[in-house]
Amino acid sequence: MNKEVLDQNQNCRIACFSEEDFSKQMHDVVEPFLEKICRDGRMRTERLSPGEAEGMKETPHEGLYYELYPQQGAKGTIVISYGFTESCLKYHELIWYFYGQGYQVAVMDHRGHGRSVRDVEDVTIVYIDLFSRYVKDLHRFVQTVVKPMAQDKPLYLFAHSMGGCIGAFYLEQYPDDFSKAVLSSPMLELNLGACPPWAARILCDLKVAKGEGKERLFTQSPFDPEESFAESSASSRARHEYYHQLRRDNAAYQTSSASYYWGKEAINAGKFVISTAQAKKIRTPVLLFQAQLDTLVKPSAQEKFISRIACGRIVLVENARHEIYRSPREVLEPYLEEILSFYEEKASAPDAAANGT
Repeated sequence: MNKEVLDQNQNCRIACFSEEDFSKQMHDVVEPFLEKICRDGRMRTERLSPGEAEGMKETPHEGLYYELYPQQGAKGTIVISYGFTESCLKYHELIWYFYGQGYQVAVMDHRGHGRSVRDVEDVTIVYIDLFSRYVKDLHRFVQTVVKPMAQDKPLYLFAHSMGGCIGAFYLEQYPDDFSKAVLSSPMLELNLGACPPWAARILCDLKVAKGEGKERLFTQSPFDPEESFAESSASSRARHEYYHQLRRDNAAYQTSSASYYWGKEAINAGKFVISTAQAKKIRTPVLLFQAQLDTLVKPSAQEKFISRIACGRIVLVENARHEIYRSPREVLEPYLEEILSFYEEKASAPDAAANGT
């Protein structure tokens, strides 16, 4: 398979924040502006079954929290589906750049994340009984919240890591919602190191069968307030330190580890999404970014997925860890330029026909 390499010497329309200036720009410029224009809310969603709801944490954060950033005359609306243990707050820099280029943005906290409903007592643990719940939640968000704001303008998907698996799953189930989709370091197969996926799956299945599915995976740890930049998935020290301080200050952002149930579902979902039978359902043009220094997900699964869909390509981002969107400006600027150029390029005649345009 031909794989492009991101041209980091191209001319870019966005000037991203430098390492030295990042924290000040976020505190003094970005956050005040976004707070002024943000329309946040909560979306009611289906509850878990009575058996699954046992032990659900009592919290004022019922439903699914979301943030909308509307603007008059927008080119379109970008829907963000983020990664494992992340939050809307983590994407404020990216939202600032997208908004500045004329796009509305919509982002939702997945269940078990950020300010959305929690289904286990320990809010640092992510639990999900069916991975498809994430997909159904996102679809309901798009149908009931995003589309009324979009006003018939195009919808574009930006999906990272776990959100990339959710996004790919979504494109297979609901192929007509998005005009274009960017999958950044999508979690289509976890990198489990020396442990083969079948062994990890058996372990998770056994724990679930014993009624221990909501417990923390033995390989995972509680939130570490002293997590170092070297241990992080960001390539930008300034971006890591800025968000990690926000996590220290607010327990809602300290989600940090998987349950056995989540592990089981994540393994199953990746295998399902990249299967030929499912991948061929995708009609939306897809741009997939691989991070050269990624240690969390396997590139081979991403390549299988792209080879099986009608219209997709892969771009390798050199000198980037898993969270490409949290790279220093010399990587971030050409990465964003590639995304915007992809969203804005005209679809070819076959692609347009496939997407009903």
